[in-house]
Amino acid sequence: MDAHETYEGFIRLEDRSAEMYLELSVRWVDNPALRWFWVAMAMEEKQHAGMLQHCWEFGVFAGELPSREQFERLEALCSRLEKEIANPDLTLDDAFDLAIRLESSEINDVYSKLTAPIEGPAHVMRKKMELSVASHFEKLRSAARKFGVSAEVQARMTRLLTPDGSPHDAPR
Repeated sequence: MDAHETYEGFIRLEDRSAEMYLELSVRWVDNPALRWFWVAMAMEEKQHAGMLQHCWEFGVFAGELPSREQFERLEALCSRLEKEIANPDLTLDDAFDLAIRLESSEINDVYSKLTAPIEGPAHVMRKKMELSVASHFEKLRSAARKFGVSAEVQARMTRLLTPDGSPHDAPR
């Protein structure tokens, strides 16, 4: 895969992630706070796609691109998670577990590497930091506590965090 194909592929993966979170938002239409949490997660994924789109359009490419195998693993993960989301009996714990698997996958590491070359005015760099992986995962962990996700799922999330608060790879 060349740089353009790589960025296009990861833009699609970020868009798929956003769609998954939007699908979760409609599951809890009777709980506005939870619904808007999932919408906010979707918007962050859309912003990830937008940052990658910026890189693609302006030719701001990382020196080392992810392998085709990484892309294929992430594509397969998205396909599995999309099937799980389609389950009409999906519980809140299932939804958060699904989000844990997505957020702790290598997709965020790849995103960070692909957007590392972005430089620009202070507001662009601030947005880049706001979209950091640690921030995204911490929002998920905080929401799990707020919405009463089981202690088991919360403990799993805590085990996935490194000492500096960033996620490390989840078991597949």
